[in-house]
Amino acid sequence: MSIRSIIARPTPDGYAGRYVHSHGHPSQRVPILLTSVQGHFAGNTEAAARYYLDEHPAGWSRLGAAFTTPLGPVALGPDSNQCYCHGTWDDGPNLLTQDDVDPLWHEWIYLMRADGLQIIRTDWRKCTQADWASHLLPWTTHPTAPLPATLR
Repeated sequence: MSIRSIIARPTPDGYAGRYVHSHGHPSQRVPILLTSVQGHFAGNTEAAARYYLDEHPAGWSRLGAAFTTPLGPVALGPDSNQCYCHGTWDDGPNLLTQDDVDPLWHEWIYLMRADGLQIIRTDWRKCTQADWASHLLPWTTHPTAPLPATLR
């Protein structure tokens, strides 16, 4: 079963982002996001957010660490990025905000902040989003560093 997530950026009212269908658990998502920001985007979190959120407005089937392979619905390798807006899918924009999050469909939220990657674990048993578990990892965190216990 896919672990679904949202990758987002902060907004004045909360956050806004895109759906990612597969591999949403922190053990898979955190190394990819840290590696992409530290490597491909050379520490520029805004450039990374533009790529993930603005240049691919329909969202993602999966995220990978390979930025040299073409995008689209056909898997070109285990590290390829697959978006819903390029190739034969050609889906329209799908913006998700804090008002759209459903813990049954979006198990994790990855908030790309200037000071780090905020990882939020959604929980349908909690009454409000303020009660959901959250952890901030600095962008300088090594991609293979052990995750905090709350994220395992």
